[in-house]
Amino acid sequence: MKKLIGLIALILISCSGIKAQIIEAQIKTSGQCEHCKETLEKNLRFEKGVKKVEFNIESHIIKVKFDQAKTTIKNIQIAITKLGYYADSLLADPKAYEKLNACCKKKE
Repeated sequence: MKKLIGLIALILISCSGIKAQIIEAQIKTSGQCEHCKETLEKNLRFEKGVKKVEFNIESHIIKVKFDQAKTTIKNIQIAITKLGYYADSLLADPKAYEKLNACCKKKE
């Protein structure tokens, strides 16, 4: 029993040194409207490590707070492209883009 308690204490002590490294990134995207905002914010919240998502329609910037230990900015950008939007220099997935509402497609 003493060994078990000692082992649990050791695990708790070693885990207490591990802290999430939450950072914020800004990603330029092609979202156009309230529907885009809803789609982007709702879906990105389900990405592993993402803590907070906020899309500004006027600036086309998504602010994402995420845990660096669980995901990367590149993974988040790829998730955005899979929704049909471009993310910085990454182009939107063509099949996903075609499924977007007309109001959500990038104005040329």
